[in-house]
Amino acid sequence: MNGSIRRIVALTTMACALGGLAHAQQPAQIVTANTGGPYLEATLEAWGKPFTQTTGIKVVGDGPQSLPKIQQMVKSGNITWDVVEVPPVFTLRHCGTLFQELPADLQNRKDVLAGFGNACGVPDAGYANLMLYSTKKFPNGGPKNWADFFDVQKFPGKRGLWNGAEGVNLEIALLADGVAPKDLYPMDLDRAFAKLTKLRPHIVFWSTGAQSTQMMESQEVDMIMAWSSRAYPALKNNAPFEPVWNQHIIYNNVLAIPKGAPNPQVSANYIRFALDPARQARLSELFPVSPAVIGAQPKLDAAGVKIFAGTPERAASAIRPNLQWVADNSAEIQRRWVEWLNK
Repeated sequence: MNGSIRRIVALTTMACALGGLAHAQQPAQIVTANTGGPYLEATLEAWGKPFTQTTGIKVVGDGPQSLPKIQQMVKSGNITWDVVEVPPVFTLRHCGTLFQELPADLQNRKDVLAGFGNACGVPDAGYANLMLYSTKKFPNGGPKNWADFFDVQKFPGKRGLWNGAEGVNLEIALLADGVAPKDLYPMDLDRAFAKLTKLRPHIVFWSTGAQSTQMMESQEVDMIMAWSSRAYPALKNNAPFEPVWNQHIIYNNVLAIPKGAPNPQVSANYIRFALDPARQARLSELFPVSPAVIGAQPKLDAAGVKIFAGTPERAASAIRPNLQWVADNSAEIQRRWVEWLNK
């Protein structure tokens, strides 16, 4: 089945489902939750408003979402979120307990980036974990790979890294230590933490995406591992940083339905609606994420083009994490990270 036929089938399925809502009892509104802030507003503009215009169902936003909040809702039986956008590891670890299985058509979509969805989550928006360096600090060219990022003799200066266990800190440490992308998993945690320890005096940690943006704009660091979606506003504001499209690690969040959500049919229809290529493109125009749906074509400004992770070349050369391995070893990764951080 080619892409055009798949899209027609998907649109027909969605149209039938949405049409059926007109004849069935439907809620006055649904609530969708993600990280909040400008991103939440962008999803409401790109997906929520047209969904309301099509169905008459108001879409209300909430955030930030978190795993503890979802756990509390499900445990109490008081689920106030209909659709949530979460890291795929959440749905891998808690499919069937905190998140309900999606309808078959959402589980088996062939038009989304592979490797991120599962029975309880379907990819909806992505970004790249990539390196950027200061062109003021390195006017003649900066680091070209993670080995350079860790080489403080060749490239002196402060490095920005996310303060988190299940990001890509361990992966980039192993890449810097000479591990080939195909051999990253199962991860050698001892080797990764040993490499990070050597870099520790030169690291400035950021805890939120907004903080990473500010680090680039204030030039607090000389190079940084950042999410492409958070690098965009820095470049838009003329921060003197250059992205390095080499050994970047792509990531896609997923849309999911909390277990016991009150409107599962409408929630599924909202997800189908959000995965339309034109609506995927519209979100990328409003906020610098990459569409999960293959073939979506957003119209981007100059900064957007520079930082957009979804070009065929950048997507093809990207490293993809083994999310199942990360999910299976999450507790040990978290324990080791906290132990290392507190030394």
